[in-house]
Amino acid sequence: MGLAERGQELERVISSATDKPHLILLWGHPDPDAIGSALAHKRLCERLGASATIAHVLPVSRAENRALVKLLNVPMLKLTEAADLESFGYLALVDASSSESSIRLPESLRLLTVVDHHRPPSVPKAEFVDIRHDVCSTCTIYADYAERGLAPFGASGNDDSPVATAMFFGIQTDTDDFAIATAADLRAAAYLKPFCDIETLSRVGRRTLTAESMDAVGRALADLEVIRDFAIAGVGRVSGNNRDAIPMAADFILRREDIDTVLVYGIVEDRIDGSLRTRRPSVDPAAFMQAAFGEDSEGRPYGGGRSDMGGFRVPLGMLSEVEDDSLLWRLVRETVYKRVARLVPELEKMLEDKDG
Repeated sequence: MGLAERGQELERVISSATDKPHLILLWGHPDPDAIGSALAHKRLCERLGASATIAHVLPVSRAENRALVKLLNVPMLKLTEAADLESFGYLALVDASSSESSIRLPESLRLLTVVDHHRPPSVPKAEFVDIRHDVCSTCTIYADYAERGLAPFGASGNDDSPVATAMFFGIQTDTDDFAIATAADLRAAAYLKPFCDIETLSRVGRRTLTAESMDAVGRALADLEVIRDFAIAGVGRVSGNNRDAIPMAADFILRREDIDTVLVYGIVEDRIDGSLRTRRPSVDPAAFMQAAFGEDSEGRPYGGGRSDMGGFRVPLGMLSEVEDDSLLWRLVRETVYKRVARLVPELEKMLEDKDG
């Protein structure tokens, strides 16, 4: 199916499913690309006669992301239990190819559409799937739909500005301020820019670090271990609202001249969270995450990624019953090292030397 036909097919699929509300469920801690894509998908649904709700389970964890939600008044439902989903008939996934693993979805909820730019371990089974590995942002894909005639911006409605603003910021953040943007990403940003609220873009773009995040970056530097050009570091425990201290630390450590791949991990609520960053073309973050951390009991991978970054989330399980924080951290550190040692064998020896 060509690019021009994909928008037409998405229009057909959404238009044929207007009898029940659509749930746009965001994976993990919602980031700008996911939020912008969700707003774009909701806008499409409403143009095509379908009711749609954006929902998330984990909190919005970064200051600029919370600012984006507040300034644009993004309507997002916080889910706490499966009962919250009973009124929905269709599931839409944006910026992800698998559903949020921390909540069990009812069997009656039908996966209808998947739009993403990350490389999945397997192609999801949905009526419409558009996964493009040659762009850095899912918002780029939705901008392409609009530019090719599916609910184009400027045609009608008063939601063009907030949606375009969120989408532009999604592209900006997922391309590292356009440093790694592809031609398609730049074209999408140029298409959206005339419809953006420039003042809002400026306000959400002032990225700040909380004190907790700064402390976590400091702990990562203190815990840093380097093997050839690979680095690994732990940040200890961080709150859910500051979970993005983990990728912040990974981004910072990757700036060191002798490192081309870094993995940073920590304890967030009842799970182990980690982020991988790489400059090495031969490292596939999605494959690295899956090889190291595997899948859950339902076959869903604990981690995934794109060409230059990835992440994982593994439940603590029985380890959550450990009350001694220092012992818990030692067990988590040992678990992560043993898993990553599948790909970096020297790590296991390093852990044995430290314990000895």
